[in-house]
Amino acid sequence: MSGILSAPYPISPETSEAYRRDGYALLRDVCPPVELAPYAEAIRDAALRESTESRPLEERDTYGKAFLQVINLWPKDETVRRFVLARRFGQIAADLLGVDAVRLYHDQALFKEPGGGPTPWHQDQFYWPLDGVKTVTMWMPLVPIQADMMAMKFVARTHENGPITMKEISDDSERFFDDFIHSRGLPIHQIQEMAPGDATFHSGWCLHGAPGNATPRMREVMTIIFFEDGARISEPDSDYRRGDMAAFFPGRVPGDLADTELNPVVFSR
Repeated sequence: MSGILSAPYPISPETSEAYRRDGYALLRDVCPPVELAPYAEAIRDAALRESTESRPLEERDTYGKAFLQVINLWPKDETVRRFVLARRFGQIAADLLGVDAVRLYHDQALFKEPGGGPTPWHQDQFYWPLDGVKTVTMWMPLVPIQADMMAMKFVARTHENGPITMKEISDDSERFFDDFIHSRGLPIHQIQEMAPGDATFHSGWCLHGAPGNATPRMREVMTIIFFEDGARISEPDSDYRRGDMAAFFPGRVPGDLADTELNPVVFSR
């Protein structure tokens, strides 16, 4: 592992406070571009190799148009493994969550194609059998993101009360959350520009989405999801959560510790 990925990234008390208040944070230079480059190449190669999506954009539903999604690349490529299990990322996650140790839930390569559609408003933890568990997602672009490509948008403090509605990512969730946001006059924070290796971190219940990609360039992003060590699996109350329990906690049942070989400790104090 390169030195930067094992080196600490200082989190100020102000950043921690802002994350816990708002449910998200933007951190610059988490992995400097020169250090990121070989990992970005490995992630790109692995994602395109493992992707099973071959339909043209116009034949896909809203979710399919939002991005090419490839999950859990880390067991399939040694370079990607070193990146996903980087102590530096785990330390940031643990500091923001205010816990002593974090485990990996899974990684996701999310590549928004040229002309790709928007990512509808949603809450990630809707999909995860981890009720009552502290979770955080790192969202890191592998390419420069400027105003014509757009990064994530967040609605502050929407993480405070857990699920707002149990709707999957869809046109319906977009309409519901649009009404929710505007009827309450909630401010939307659209992140305009990010350099490769900058990263956002957001709570599992923080409401977020992303505009479409109007550029001729692929918007390549790698995400890593962390949860607090010692968490137990909750009773899945949807097919999505039952599927996640089988995929990411194999052999475990509700009430068991979430600590399979697919969920290694990434950082511990």
